[in-house]
Amino acid sequence: MKLTIVSGSQRPQSQSLNVANTLKQLAHSQFNEINIVDLHALDLPFWNEGVWNGGNEWQQWKPIAQQLSQSDAFIFITPEWHGMATPALKNFLLLTTDEELAHKPALLVSVSASINGVYPISELRMTGNKNNHVCFLPDHLIFREVDSLLSEESTITDPHFLARCEYTLQLLAGYAHALAPIHRDMLPLNKPFRYGM
Repeated sequence: MKLTIVSGSQRPQSQSLNVANTLKQLAHSQFNEINIVDLHALDLPFWNEGVWNGGNEWQQWKPIAQQLSQSDAFIFITPEWHGMATPALKNFLLLTTDEELAHKPALLVSVSASINGVYPISELRMTGNKNNHVCFLPDHLIFREVDSLLSEESTITDPHFLARCEYTLQLLAGYAHALAPIHRDMLPLNKPFRYGM
């Protein structure tokens, strides 16, 4: 199975990217191909209607969309900035369609330097899947006090949280197996309703 991890921070060398690399290592027991999309490095333009027309500024999106369409599951990671998910991750979700994400599972992960981190999860659950029809897992992960939670080698220092991460990745893989036929069968039937009822 294929997993795509999206690091939603716009900063270079971010803790979100460290979390992405940590989860990649843990997910190898469940997924045989794992790719990380670093939205800082990708530096996508903000959504505009040109994406529908295939304008030149959107040529870099085509290989990303292709990678997403071949993925069985996703992890979306965002730092908490002023209680919100990043503009880069929300822009990324604006660009995605049902072709890439519909009826596939996604794990939401937030990263906080303090004890917070729940607001970005709530924000993404409210609107992040409206038109792309991705299926957010009922569980999520919050990397609270991330500076002490991750070691310099990007390993998780809290054994209880490590066990939670391993369980949640196993859950993501289970959903990916179960939803694969739904994606296959329902995607063509969904076209009349792709923007809602």
